[in-house]
Amino acid sequence: MSGLAMARLFARELTRRECQPRGPTPTARMGAAGVLAAMEDGGEIDGRTAAGYLYHSARMSQVLVGRQHCVDIGCGNATQLLQLAALNPSIRFTGVDASPLMIARGRERAARLRLENVDFVLEDFASLLRAARGTYDAAICTMTLHDLPHAAALDTGLQAMAVCAGPAGAIYIEDFARLKAPASIDFFVNLNAPTAADRFSALYRCSLAAAFTLSELREALHRWLPRVTLHQTFLVPFLTVAKTADGALSGAQKRELTLQRAGLSVANRRDLDDLRRFFKLGGLRNDPFV
Repeated sequence: MSGLAMARLFARELTRRECQPRGPTPTARMGAAGVLAAMEDGGEIDGRTAAGYLYHSARMSQVLVGRQHCVDIGCGNATQLLQLAALNPSIRFTGVDASPLMIARGRERAARLRLENVDFVLEDFASLLRAARGTYDAAICTMTLHDLPHAAALDTGLQAMAVCAGPAGAIYIEDFARLKAPASIDFFVNLNAPTAADRFSALYRCSLAAAFTLSELREALHRWLPRVTLHQTFLVPFLTVAKTADGALSGAQKRELTLQRAGLSVANRRDLDDLRRFFKLGGLRNDPFV
């Protein structure tokens, strides 16, 4: 990425006082079918977001050491979930989503990959809150919170995660934090976009604009998940991770992560190393790729 463009981003975000207003959520703007189509334009496991998938699969694997049954709340088309399940074959995973389209696609993908440690349930945050206590010992939620319609739904979602994981369960949450300026959204959308903007670029833009602010996330986490620690990318909280403590990865997992990093394209490997660097500078230690 351009050093000058990055410097401008930092200056803009650090000096601007007010945050731009929240935009419509992806589902509200594009519909479930539109979101699914956009995800599959550029969000495949080996696509433009490959670095993010691998980074968070590695980080989640650390958090999930010793766990038996993990729920992925808002699993979408299960791209992230299935990579994580393959890295952790001894753990049972349940993907939960409120969209029948997403659940159907997740099941198709799992069957194609012949993953036997994954199942799927059509359910929303509110129903999980009522029925999930004692079912799981870990809960993850990746790139889902920004699609919640309002702050009350954010509270419900985090409360559902607390209930699913239980008082000593593992938790990992990844999402955007809202950037202060529209030009900052432009910077990130254009970073790896094709020359002709596609549906994934539109989804990415919408997702960034719909994100909750860092303060909103911090306050909601404090209310419902006080055990987690909130981390953010250095200086500009473009990405956030909220998580419980790490365990030690096995030798086999470390070797597999090394192989998968080496198998990334040059551009995706650079993006992965940028993620590692910016989260480390933001205070997130215990890099799983070291």
